[in-house]
Amino acid sequence: MTWSGCGREVRLVTTVGQALRQFKRGNEMSLRTGAEYLTSLKDGRRVYHDGRLIDDVTIEPGLRNTALTIAQYYDMQNRPELEDLLTYETSDGERAHLSYIEPRSIDDLRRRAAAFGAWAEVTGGLMGRAPDYMNACIMAIGNAGHVFGMNDDRFAKNAYDIYLRCRRNDVCMTHTFINPMVDRFTPIVDQEKFINAGIVDRNSDGIIVTGARMVGTLAPFADENLSFGAPGNLQGYGDEIYALGFQCRVDHPDLKWICRDKLDGEHSHFDRPLTGRFEEMDALAIWEEALIPWEDVFIAGDTQTHNMALPGMKFFQSLGHHVLVKNVAKTRFLFGLAHLMAESSQISQFVNVQDRLGDILMWLNTMEALAIAAVEGGEVNPANGLFYANENAIQASLRLYPEVYPRIIDHIIQLGGGGYVSLPQEATLELAELVIDRYYKGASQKSDDKVALFRLAWDICGTGWGGRQELYERFFFGDTQRMKGINYQMYDKADAVDMVARILQPPQDAQRVAWPQWIASGLGGSDG
Repeated sequence: MTWSGCGREVRLVTTVGQALRQFKRGNEMSLRTGAEYLTSLKDGRRVYHDGRLIDDVTIEPGLRNTALTIAQYYDMQNRPELEDLLTYETSDGERAHLSYIEPRSIDDLRRRAAAFGAWAEVTGGLMGRAPDYMNACIMAIGNAGHVFGMNDDRFAKNAYDIYLRCRRNDVCMTHTFINPMVDRFTPIVDQEKFINAGIVDRNSDGIIVTGARMVGTLAPFADENLSFGAPGNLQGYGDEIYALGFQCRVDHPDLKWICRDKLDGEHSHFDRPLTGRFEEMDALAIWEEALIPWEDVFIAGDTQTHNMALPGMKFFQSLGHHVLVKNVAKTRFLFGLAHLMAESSQISQFVNVQDRLGDILMWLNTMEALAIAAVEGGEVNPANGLFYANENAIQASLRLYPEVYPRIIDHIIQLGGGGYVSLPQEATLELAELVIDRYYKGASQKSDDKVALFRLAWDICGTGWGGRQELYERFFFGDTQRMKGINYQMYDKADAVDMVARILQPPQDAQRVAWPQWIASGLGGSDG
């Protein structure tokens, strides 16, 4: 699709096919493969589920399927015909996934968006924590030396070195940014010490960390964990022990991962087509007197740096760009699903159904428009010379989607209606003596096809995995109500207020409306 604005044509890459047509076939590259990725997970990591330590996530029922999906991500970037779509040549002559790029132009943002979009199209936007998400995050960390080094230069160097190590080794990352939900009211300094991860001690080798953080999405399938961010606005009166930012191995000997329930019951693909491929798993990280070497630390007891970290690294613009592109693909998947469901029984002819389908389409168009604006309105950060996605477009998308997603899911529930509660399993369909083809077929579909479609819809809106997807979208990037309030408080309101003040001014002779200052200046102060 194209969009014309500001005197130029802009292209939004919306499918892998469209993206491929914009990039030439490249040469062979040496990047991490799926097989190499799977081998790296056999490292003795301490992942706990249902009262036991999981020996190997690559063979563990309920987890192994997701490991294979992520392996496909790494194999995809090694396909020669996708080289220029997914990778770039770094300054040291290596190939790296474009999610690691340090954007120095709007075109770099376009290329990164296309790479984000390729995997999102493959998965229907159903992997919010695909490896490219944290790749963009660690790039932002590495290039925020102006923040991390404000009081100690070594932390700026550490941040960039961590980024380089991750890029050069194609590291798969999880993150733990949030304190456990024990007490959200009492100031952290007045709570029991080291429930929240904090610095117990430090020595010449590094800092000693004890406590917990969440939500380690993808942790069982990652190589390293990035931890920083929470809680905000430390005061420095005893709470500086919680000002810390560091990277560590998922298999750190003094780190445990506590998993929620598994949602993949390893049903057949027909019965659970989504759950069996995209169960990312979430986990609580618990450090117990864990030594984090100094070279892996970029915040240590400095509340000023801690409080400046998120805005200084352009947190929302960096990670939110991936989220927005993912949400374009996810909304397109949901729109296609809703359309096919309506067509299956010809309810698409009803105006109330068309209203629901049109509503989903409106949000798809909105997300696509915001994705264009995020790139084409990209802004340079004078602190490091890098380009970041447009903050207003990113914030709008991040605050809209938690409200939009449940609304779309409700449409899909309404479209399926009672059809969901009568769905047979694949094995039941195979019982020929039941002659059920007659009773489960669609207006122009065989029963197998219609049941498969409705089971796909049920997987996204009615299963435990689907419920986790909705929870994820509702609370992704913070509580929406609170974040809207923060956006309002932080927004520069001067232009909006000035406009109201001008409109309130009474007409002056022939001048019916007062000129804005920027126009008046261009007129040389003239009233004409």
